[in-house]
Amino acid sequence: MSETKKFLDKWYQGYRSDDPQFLEEILDESVVFSSPVVFKPIVGKEMTKLYLMGAGITFNMDKFSYVREVIDGLDVILEFETFIDDISVNGVDMIRWNAEGKIIDFKVMVRPLQAIHKLQQKMSEALDSFKP
Repeated sequence: MSETKKFLDKWYQGYRSDDPQFLEEILDESVVFSSPVVFKPIVGKEMTKLYLMGAGITFNMDKFSYVREVIDGLDVILEFETFIDDISVNGVDMIRWNAEGKIIDFKVMVRPLQAIHKLQQKMSEALDSFKP
């Protein structure tokens, strides 16, 4: 099994666990996160954790599934399907690891346009819920 496949298995175990603590271990301090609803990339572990936890609240995780994976070196492309309310969502997570197994780049792309609008609304609500 390749090192990247081992890193990916940790990602799969973590996101299925419903315990966001795994993000602390799997994200590099200087990770760059690119959201489909934010213009500029987000830099750093703390903000990336917030956005990934927000996605966990926004997406229907009971219906979330990865339907395709492509591994090339330390890069992985994962196609997913899920729902936000009654809107069908199809998207891609593009993840790059470093040699230590930490995620250094995470980009999310989503389609169709209706899903992007719903994602923007729901992510805003989710991120607001994290504010003290």
